[in-house]
Amino acid sequence: MNLIRDFAIGFGLVAIVIGAALAQAGFFNGFGLGEFVRAFAGEYSRVSLDLAAFARAPLIIQIHAGSALAALGLGLVQLFAPKGTIPHRTLGYVWLGLMLTAALTAIFIRELNNGSFSFIHIFVPLTLLGIVGIIMSARAKRTAKHRGDALGLFFGALVVPGLFAFMPGRLMWQMLFGG
Repeated sequence: MNLIRDFAIGFGLVAIVIGAALAQAGFFNGFGLGEFVRAFAGEYSRVSLDLAAFARAPLIIQIHAGSALAALGLGLVQLFAPKGTIPHRTLGYVWLGLMLTAALTAIFIRELNNGSFSFIHIFVPLTLLGIVGIIMSARAKRTAKHRGDALGLFFGALVVPGLFAFMPGRLMWQMLFGG
């Protein structure tokens, strides 16, 4: 039952963060739900790849996006690879290093909010706490907690914030939709 409770809490927190992000972006101003869905679907239906946008991005954003994408790929490998092995442990430390790099570089990315932190920066301390939790539970050989911590960090500090990278004006948006 703890899994269901944890999922409900996590879903609620994600819904609050997404709602805050959409409200900050002004998506609800003058829109009913139907108009919002049609506008959102219309924007995402015009894919035109611009991979040069990555090269044009500032170095700190390149490092951030590169480490986050590498962490996403390696995280998927870690989720499906055998556990309790030396490669799992070694790749786990590499993954945590990538997550740490993504979190720390995010602190310096403030172009979209006039030099201030935005709602998405809440994931920085959550990531740092998650990294500590994963290491502590693994060292204490609490495998169930370690698995839960790893899944929570993967989805809560990588996948969910990664979805925000596809908001208009961000690098992933520019790469997929041309600006």
